[in-house]
Amino acid sequence: MLIQKRKEFDDAFKVPDAERLPGNGWIQSFCRGYNIAFQRLHGEAGSVDPAAAHAEQDRVCKILLDYAPRDRFNFDETGLYIFAPPDRGIAASQMRGKKSSKYRITIGLACNADGSEKLAPIFIGKPKAPRCFKKEGTPEANDIEYHNNASAWM
Repeated sequence: MLIQKRKEFDDAFKVPDAERLPGNGWIQSFCRGYNIAFQRLHGEAGSVDPAAAHAEQDRVCKILLDYAPRDRFNFDETGLYIFAPPDRGIAASQMRGKKSSKYRITIGLACNADGSEKLAPIFIGKPKAPRCFKKEGTPEANDIEYHNNASAWM
């Protein structure tokens, strides 16, 4: 698009061929000078209606006023890739990477709003009976809540 616009300007201002910028190096300089870069889009925030989100947030806040902080719980999950090698390190020269392990354990954590009650973590893995429990006993015997499914996701 920038190349096309440059050609249109060159034609509109009748720039002689000898003075037209050859190649595309000028594009890189232009983009660097104006801090223009190809950016990866993250998440889905661009498709959210901010007005609707604020209205829903206000509605939920009004509902939560009816409950004491000790009765309001928040639950969140995180994924732990326990066998993944580090993807960064300190080195004098570039190092070769390894293929990353995709083995995942999902961990769910919950506590109430005033922090007085923290529920035991929930672990979700792929194996029905992980090997670690053979030596240490069942998850229930170790006060661990463990579930399994094919993807180790909630």
